[in-house]
Amino acid sequence: MGIHIQNENIGERLDIFVFNTLKDKSISRNIVQKYLKQGCLVNGKESKRGYKLKEGDIVSIDEKYWDNLTNTLDLSDEIKPQKGNLDIRYEDNNCIVLYKPKGLVVHPGVGNTQNTLSNYLRYYLESKNEYDVLMDRAGIVHRIDKGVSGLMVVAKNKRMQEYLKSQFKKREVIKIYHAYLEESTNIQQFKEYKKYIQQMDTKLQPWSTWQRVEGYIGRDKLNRKMMDFRSYEFTGSRKAISYFLFSENEVLVKIETGRMHQIRVTLKHMGYHIKGDKVYGKGKGEEIMLESVLLSFKDMSGKQLTFTT
Repeated sequence: MGIHIQNENIGERLDIFVFNTLKDKSISRNIVQKYLKQGCLVNGKESKRGYKLKEGDIVSIDEKYWDNLTNTLDLSDEIKPQKGNLDIRYEDNNCIVLYKPKGLVVHPGVGNTQNTLSNYLRYYLESKNEYDVLMDRAGIVHRIDKGVSGLMVVAKNKRMQEYLKSQFKKREVIKIYHAYLEESTNIQQFKEYKKYIQQMDTKLQPWSTWQRVEGYIGRDKLNRKMMDFRSYEFTGSRKAISYFLFSENEVLVKIETGRMHQIRVTLKHMGYHIKGDKVYGKGKGEEIMLESVLLSFKDMSGKQLTFTT
């Protein structure tokens, strides 16, 4: 991924720029600084982490390198155990399914090393003598944005973590979200979303009849904190596939890929905005009305487990 430096990034430290670019991968700034030379070049050359970016610089970030790093590096030492509330909906010897509330950050980052879901999970598992030090990110295998609530699955041991990662990679994990929109669609494809979700037979893959939207998501050139959706591939973008079922000012979304801000930026591309969304919508102080309402995956025996809110 080659990024041309301009406008607001001029004068920014290289390590901070790379850290912000890789935020969706939950890599700490310390890790970025430590492995910067292996995973990043400026104008085709290695640069110091404190290098100040100049207009016209081309920063090449090897995303495959950072992806491999996050999959192999043990980041558990960066997570400190901390007692906190966990809304656990299911637990067995290998995994936990929990409900993440709005406002809770999933993984520690720069300036935010405490009061995250990872901190709470490590404390909880250690208190039961069930924490596997071989796991990275305290067993986390997928994320939900800070302002979004809903169901998540977390591994309790390294074997299960790799097993779940494989399912996510193969797009075998079923994730469905519900959102309230600022606009009315004048379409009614379901009445009560909770009842619709609870009665859903995932084996029949009902989302195959929903509106399918495929495109590419990458960093917005004008605002690096936002993502951009386009129908064609562009520099640094990755394919994104979503399915939508509308009903007046509500929508159910099944995401096949897990790109940063995928639901929000795809809906914006379609001309819709989620209530309370300050980044892509018109939210003014409200909480974003987006929730993960269905999660389905296979346990170690191959049995399909499905959970709804």
